[in-house]
Amino acid sequence: MSHGQESLDLPYGPLTEPNLGPANLGPEPGWTTWGRWWSPFVVAAISLITFIVGSGLMLVLAFYVVHGQVDRRMLASSEAMMAVSSSRLGLVLLVAAPQMALVLPSLIAALLSPERIGRRLSLVRGHWPYWVWAAAAVVTPLVGWISSIAVGAFMEESENLQMMSEIFRTHGETGFLIPLALLIGATPALCEELLFRGYIQTRLNTSFGVIAAILISSSLFAVFHMDPVHIVAVFPLGLYLGLISWRSGSLFPAMLGHFVNNTVSVVSVVLSPEADSDSISPAMSQFLTVVLVLGATGLVSLIYAWKAYPMRALEEPDRAELGNSGDSPIDPPEDGPVAV
Repeated sequence: MSHGQESLDLPYGPLTEPNLGPANLGPEPGWTTWGRWWSPFVVAAISLITFIVGSGLMLVLAFYVVHGQVDRRMLASSEAMMAVSSSRLGLVLLVAAPQMALVLPSLIAALLSPERIGRRLSLVRGHWPYWVWAAAAVVTPLVGWISSIAVGAFMEESENLQMMSEIFRTHGETGFLIPLALLIGATPALCEELLFRGYIQTRLNTSFGVIAAILISSSLFAVFHMDPVHIVAVFPLGLYLGLISWRSGSLFPAMLGHFVNNTVSVVSVVLSPEADSDSISPAMSQFLTVVLVLGATGLVSLIYAWKAYPMRALEEPDRAELGNSGDSPIDPPEDGPVAV
């Protein structure tokens, strides 16, 4: 699935009150920065429209590529849709292009902002070492699994999710597992994170604070999945990704976690037994063991890192010491997060 004002002279607050930390740390205590609080919601609405339009156009194109023709009867046929999704080119068109349409408005908004695009989207180094990024990432599938188990106890799997699982199995059995995992893992990890955690959460954090920013961005992230069961299942995942993005001071750990979660989900579906089978294959058992061990190790490491690497904002010098430092109130100091 960003903050700060849009006016050139007020990037995060008055020019006499510099904010040197990464954008997603939010306003410093004691001062409020509302700015154009509505712009994340406008971008979200436009992103939904571009996603729906892009999905519709790619659906028509994919049907034409696979079937050689397009008509209303065919578009309403689940068998015809399954044939399109079972096509490798058709699947790429249905997944990649709509995701690019989804993220485009946020990229344009970030480019039009007076703030550097790296800071606007939290594409900065942050203050976590790379090993903490990896620890946070391998915990992500555990969050997804716990959420799925909890939702499964109260809600039945929807037809859309069942169809998705069947599509994954079909491609996995035809030797397309690795490209499929990369497609389903990387595309949303880049596009959805840039929109929801990169632009929306970072902007809302400056206006409303971190708790509201994570809740709102996670809610939008869930709603954009549209399927009711999927919405409920991915909301906790959105909360976790929002939390590690804020706490690390960077979008990259959330991107990596999103990628790992989706990749593990695809492989799990392909290796899992059919609905009418109670047996678990040796490959599935081994895969689950590896994921659980890595997740538990990552969780312990993440808890340690949470205390060992405090927020960068707490490590910055007092504002009074900045008066004669010569640092720009807009750009971070040289020892601060490096824009990517």
